[in-house]
Amino acid sequence: MYTGNFQAWGKIGRAEGFRGIYTGWSPTFFGYSAQGAFKYGGYEFFKKTYSDLVGAENAYKYKTGVYLAASASAEFIADVALCPFEAVKVRMQTTIPPFANGTVSGLSTM
Repeated sequence: MYTGNFQAWGKIGRAEGFRGIYTGWSPTFFGYSAQGAFKYGGYEFFKKTYSDLVGAENAYKYKTGVYLAASASAEFIADVALCPFEAVKVRMQTTIPPFANGTVSGLSTM
């Protein structure tokens, strides 16, 4: 089909094959920003909450379990925050014509 790598990349680029790479940067940016905020902020929140819940002595004694529970709780909430943005990104990249022009219009049509 192609005589070499440069010819292949050139045909893909000219045929708007790169549309999927550039389309969807906005939901990716906002989605992973939300995920990071919830993951790291949530971890600290749940670590304090769970430590207070079990008491200072048990929190120190079982800190690995407390930190694991805090991490899992924060990751769950962070992934829930990421999912709608990832859904918009995938739909923007895989439908022709693109189903949305940006993050806000994509989220409002889902």
